[in-house]
Amino acid sequence: MEIAAVTDRFCKLPGGGPALFFERPVDCRLPVVTNLYGSRKRVCMALGIEKLGELTSRMRDLLDPLPDTRVTTLDRQLASCAGFTRFFPHVSAECEPALACAKSSDLTAFPFLQCWPEDGSSTGHPRYMTVAQVHTTGPHGEAPNCGLYRVQVLGADECAIQWKAGSGAARHAEMWRLSGQPMPVAIALGGDPAMLFSAMFPLPGELDEVTFAGFLRGAPLTAAPCSTVPLRVPVGAELVVEGYVQPDDTVMEGPFGNHSGYYSPAAPASRMTVTAVRHRTDAVIPATVVGAPPMEDCWMSLAWERLLLAFIQKSVPLVHDIHFPFEWMFHQSAVISVSDTGPDAVRAIVAALWNLPWFAVSKIVVVVAADAEPLTLPHAAWLLINAAEMRSRIIRDPASPRVAIDATADPLPRRRLAIDSHIEARVRSRWNDYAVT
Repeated sequence: MEIAAVTDRFCKLPGGGPALFFERPVDCRLPVVTNLYGSRKRVCMALGIEKLGELTSRMRDLLDPLPDTRVTTLDRQLASCAGFTRFFPHVSAECEPALACAKSSDLTAFPFLQCWPEDGSSTGHPRYMTVAQVHTTGPHGEAPNCGLYRVQVLGADECAIQWKAGSGAARHAEMWRLSGQPMPVAIALGGDPAMLFSAMFPLPGELDEVTFAGFLRGAPLTAAPCSTVPLRVPVGAELVVEGYVQPDDTVMEGPFGNHSGYYSPAAPASRMTVTAVRHRTDAVIPATVVGAPPMEDCWMSLAWERLLLAFIQKSVPLVHDIHFPFEWMFHQSAVISVSDTGPDAVRAIVAALWNLPWFAVSKIVVVVAADAEPLTLPHAAWLLINAAEMRSRIIRDPASPRVAIDATADPLPRRRLAIDSHIEARVRSRWNDYAVT
């Protein structure tokens, strides 16, 4: 909890604060790194880009040739197009030699964090692998999936994995249950940052995250076989935990402090029995702290925001831009600018957005005009309170609690304030002369 408390303080600094390296955690031989991607600059460094907008351009170039705009087919279309298949991972025939099996597979010997006082209190096991890349496949090796799921350490050779209903791992678990066989699982920590980001993103359908990580990286990753389970994980990880989940074998997991500022209640989760733990001799254990924003995951999600814009524009071309405020980010709630501000057009755009999986449970969407810059929550709130006529501009979904607010236009014939363009240019050119500090 001490590492988590220090990390939380630094995450709240302007711009996200620095990455933190804890050299000597108590009773642990391996060091810990936190807030590694907790700034815009470090997210760009991790993905090898200068600006996040490059992701939108690259994703748009990949999507534009696809003939079908339906999001339900995007995964299959992408999986078969040459611009994506060239990033299929290279496959190694042998286990990664840099990952040696630990002398003891005791998970409690590793510096996994307890982030908040009541984490895991339902079973008395408070520590979690917080950036766990969980790899699974179907019973015949089909539809490989890698997702970021909560992994609670239950003891030396057991952990609980909480995968949400509808997730790739949950679908695989049901397939293995029907087959009557235990499901192999591999948990990787660290490695190529593109793999972590890919596992974090809610990609459409069953799009392969390892291939998508290659797309983000601009070069295919290499995957090597595990030592005790029939799975492959990308090379470069700091630590890999292997094991099996038995069908219908569950254990209570949680509570767990999350981005809402509250604890997620304890709930049944799959129990994993560990068969091997492999790590580098000089491994650095990555960790993150989830809590009320701003936190590291907010900065990481900026990359998804830029990629999602290309996905949305493929299905809803009238969307000009999108912004997830940190305070709203994990509630599928956004400020969205549109190029057609007619009331009927805005309602049609909102309906189309609500039909996309990324806004299926959105609490609120604020729609502004394409020229509304900057696209931020404070500016959207200013437009909303000054320009939106609430009686006609609130759009409610009759089937759910979802709400959208049309703040695209002023219903009254008033002229907006604007600085004379010549004066603005002069001030900009002389800004340094004013000795502003």
